[in-house]
Amino acid sequence: MFNLNTIIRENIKSLQSYKVWRDDYLDNSDAIFLDNCENNFGSPIGIGYERYPPSSQSKVKEAIASYKNTNSNQVVIGNGSDELIDLLIRCFCEPKQDNILICEPTFGMFKVYAQLNNVDVLNAPLVKETFLFDEKLILKTTTPNTKLIFICSPNNPTGTSISIEQLKTIATDFNGIVAVDEAYIDFSKKQSAFELISEYPNIIILQTFSKAWGLAALRVGVAYGDSSVIEIINKVRPPFNINSNSQELIIEALNKSEIKDTLVESILKQKTYLENELQQFPFVKNITESDANYFLIEVSDANEICNYLLEKNILISNRSSLLNCKNRIRISIGTEKENKQLIDILKQYN
Repeated sequence: MFNLNTIIRENIKSLQSYKVWRDDYLDNSDAIFLDNCENNFGSPIGIGYERYPPSSQSKVKEAIASYKNTNSNQVVIGNGSDELIDLLIRCFCEPKQDNILICEPTFGMFKVYAQLNNVDVLNAPLVKETFLFDEKLILKTTTPNTKLIFICSPNNPTGTSISIEQLKTIATDFNGIVAVDEAYIDFSKKQSAFELISEYPNIIILQTFSKAWGLAALRVGVAYGDSSVIEIINKVRPPFNINSNSQELIIEALNKSEIKDTLVESILKQKTYLENELQQFPFVKNITESDANYFLIEVSDANEICNYLLEKNILISNRSSLLNCKNRIRISIGTEKENKQLIDILKQYN
């Protein structure tokens, strides 16, 4: 049975979150702000940039919560999902004592942030060749000091997904946080795990505006979960981690979500085209079935193909150094023009 109090770091339990009192007065036109040592005269690029952004992020949180049909106290925003991964580890993992569990090959930043926080990393590898998740192996690999299980679904770089039933099994039998990174969920026909947060208080869903929304430059990631867990993350979150422009532009984008949906449809259409074309090449040995906007492809010589394309100013990702990914490359879905150019150039490859 999950018990939040048993997995929070002791120093975090007593931590007082940094309170920015001015948030209550930001909409008051008569307020004079002399509290944060800012340049009240303006800036080289004009008035409006001299103020720190709203720390509570209440407006953008409410907009996100409304879009997701949830409560704003179940939302925490990060400077990209990367920051949220770091915050989760800092909230729940005691350095030199606790560990996290990942399923390799997977998103590299899980391990990076664990190492930065001096936290050990356990690995329950994806099934070789199919790159599917093994929930029994995941639970078997955990130890009493495992505080976080990171599940990337659809997984980067394989594009494979974990099932809802598998997640339920893991969350039920694990007294820790199950963080499901759904950065690519908008491209998938599989069910999101989002609905599980109302039933399982130890499940956290990570999503982002960097992929399907096309807003990578804004660096905005979101975590959804039980309000008690979100409250802990908010205690550790830096008060001004999301700038004002990003907050305003996310609200604008949410009001135009139908454009995002149209863009996703275009990407999926090109995904079908690209897969059909790539399967014709003799150097393509296997294309892993993908729920994301990319393919993990086994080829005859990954280094040679990557170098060949780089000479033509086409950048793809060589994933050969990852576990069980020898001679595998990852290709993102581009525009119709970009994909046709890629195929034409690959036709010249010998």
